[in-house]
Amino acid sequence: VAKDLGLQLTALRHRDAHVFDTGRTRYFFLDLDNGHLSMMEQADREEICAAVSKCVINFEILVKHPM
Repeated sequence: VAKDLGLQLTALRHRDAHVFDTGRTRYFFLDLDNGHLSMMEQADREEICAAVSKCVINFEILVKHPM
């Protein structure tokens, strides 16, 4: 994520970057030590999306402006 946003790892930490899941369950986390976006735990597609053929999990990455 750091690379995709064009930020250094220190900037992610100082700007309090974090993942905001739009649903009830938190599926992702942003590791501020390496800048990687990862799954919290293994996700079951059938449980998440049931009979829907196109499975989408929406989330946002929030980064505060520098002070």
